[in-house]
Formats: sequence, C-alpha cells, structure tokens
Amino acid sequence: MQWQPKGVVGVISPWNFPVNLTFAPLAGVFAAGNRAMIKPSEYTPATSDLLKAMFAKAFNEEEVAVFVGGPEVGQAFSGLAFDHLVFTGATSVAKHVMRAAAENLVPVTLELGGKSPVILSRGADMATAAARIMNGKTLNAGQICLAPDYVLAPQEDVENFVKEAQAAVSRYFPTIKDNPDYTAVVAQRHYDRVKGYVDDARAKGARVVEINPAGEDLSQQEHRKIVPTLIIDPTDDMTVMQEEIFGPVLPVKSYKTIDEAVAYVNAHDRPLALYWFGTDEAEKDRVLERTTSGGVTVNDVIFHVAQEDLPFGGVGPAGMGAYHGHDGFREFSHRKAVFQQLKKDIAPMLGLRPPYGEGIRKYLAGQIKK
Repeated sequence: MQWQPKGVVGVISPWNFPVNLTFAPLAGVFAAGNRAMIKPSEYTPATSDLLKAMFAKAFNEEEVAVFVGGPEVGQAFSGLAFDHLVFTGATSVAKHVMRAAAENLVPVTLELGGKSPVILSRGADMATAAARIMNGKTLNAGQICLAPDYVLAPQEDVENFVKEAQAAVSRYFPTIKDNPDYTAVVAQRHYDRVKGYVDDARAKGARVVEINPAGEDLSQQEHRKIVPTLIIDPTDDMTVMQEEIFGPVLPVKSYKTIDEAVAYVNAHDRPLALYWFGTDEAEKDRVLERTTSGGVTVNDVIFHVAQEDLPFGGVGPAGMGAYHGHDGFREFSHRKAVFQQLKKDIAPMLGLRPPYGEGIRKYLAGQIKK
C-alpha cells in the first residue's frame, strides 16, 4: 500500500475560532502532502484578511491560496472540483456545501455541531461538575460547536446544580457588562436568535434563571452580551430544545432514572459530543455503550478536542469524517493498494487460466470448506 496526497484540499473555516479551525485541519492537509485552498469566514473580516496576507508571505499561491468574501464566494468555492473538502460550521449550511460538492463527487469532511448533552450522574460532585460545565458554557459565550447544549440532572439534584452554577459564574465573572473576560455574541442576528430562545421558553412556562452577579443592566450596551442563563425544566416544544443554541444559555432537564436520560439522548439526533459526570464506572460504561456521539469527555466538557492523539469528528447530523493527529494524515491521504505479481509464471498460476483442467479443479476443491 502507498500513502499518497489526495491533491488539492479545500478548507472552509468558521467565525468562532477562525485561526484554530483553519490551521488544525491544515496540519493534516500538509502532513499528507496536499496543497490547500482556504475560504475563511466573512464574519471575521479582519482575521480573514490577516490570514490571507500571512499565507501570501509564507507560501506560493500554488501551495496555499486564500479567498475572502461573502456567501457568494463561499457558494462558488464549495462547488469547485477539489480532491477533498473540509467544512466546519452549521448543519444547515453543511447541507448546501455537501450538495455542491456532490456535483463533482468531492469527498467531504464535515465538522458540525448539534445539541451536545451533559448527563449528571447521581453521586457526582455537583460543585465541581457545575463549575466545569459553566466554564465550558461561558467560554466564547457558548459559541463553540462542543459547548454543552443541555443538562440532564437527577430530579432531586436540579436545584443544587442551579445553586452551584450560580456560584461558579459569580467566581468567574463578578461583572458581565464591561468585563473583557466575558465576550459578546458575534452578530446582531445571532444575538436576536439567542434572546429569542429565552423569550420563547419563558412564554411557554419555563423558569428562567439569569446569572448576573453584579445585577447590571444590559439593556443598553454596545457589545451584544447576554448573561449566562439557565432554563429550568424546558419542554420539547421550546425552540431552545430544538435548535443548537450557540450562546450562553443552558437548559436543565430533570430525569428519574439513568435509562430515562439515555432514552432522551437517543430520541434525538446524534450529537457531536456527550459529557458524563459521576463516579459510578458501571453507569459510565452503560451510558457510553448505549449512546452514539462524535466524542466524549468524562467529568468535564470540551477537553477531548484538545487531545491530538484522539480523532475529532461528528456522526450523523453532527458531521462525518475525522481528523487531528494521525487521523488527519489518514483523512487527507489516498491509500493506494499495490499488488506486485511474480515475474515468471509457475505451474499453479498456469492452472488458473483457460483452458481449464485438473489444476483448477484441485484448487477449487482446496478452497471449499467442508
């Protein structure tokens, strides 16, 4: 077998981590010996322009070419006849990208998202779990494909989780409005979308807990910041339980038995990640065996993506293909099968060719399993 570069790989990178999610797949693309064409996000124009300038200084355009622009550029880019195409972004956009790639039968790696659940086991250290979950949920204001999207907590532990989540956020962010450690939602459209999820949940009867340690008024602000918000006991008719949130809003559902929690996860699209907190090893194994997700972090959130010796990728609506480390080399390589025959024909080989006779009968008899 020979490992060969696929050729030219297209990379469409997103706005939430415009540097990391350009260079992470590019490492595997280069490691496998390919060339690359990159389309960064129009939502981060300064970063995209900087990437274009930096690549131009370090590489010949025949090695790496960067194309900036809006949706029309992205649409044209995804329709090119690449040897492989990598897209990181929303599932809704991925359908258009994959459809365009299919016109040229271009293989794709899709890194998407979805509603990644957190299952809190009975006996979990609630203070530690809540602190780690809220750290993951407030990182980049929840604008991470791997951000925990909802929590499944034992019925009797919901209020304790709420209390510990409030305490953790208060330690992390004593203030919100002008705190440089707490970022904004990227654009007005996304701000309105996330606020709409909260308004819809409140209107449909959910209890909404806004964690605002300093009691600041964020109604008049320039940054589009949303305070960390818990939605307690949401129902499935609420949009917050139907769409990937991609913001600092965290629904908290209760369960009576772990089988009920697993059944809820399995009744929905397979997520990019699943998170389990607890000490019961048998329960952990049962949850991991009975659920399917792109990846798992146990007793924390998000961290599996940082392990370069583990493949990173989604499954189903959360994506397809995987990269990082050696898996990136494999993803962007063509494994060419090579068989080398003997130069000289020998008697058994001759017996396998027409006109057929005793030689082929003996060979076939030897292959039949009795």
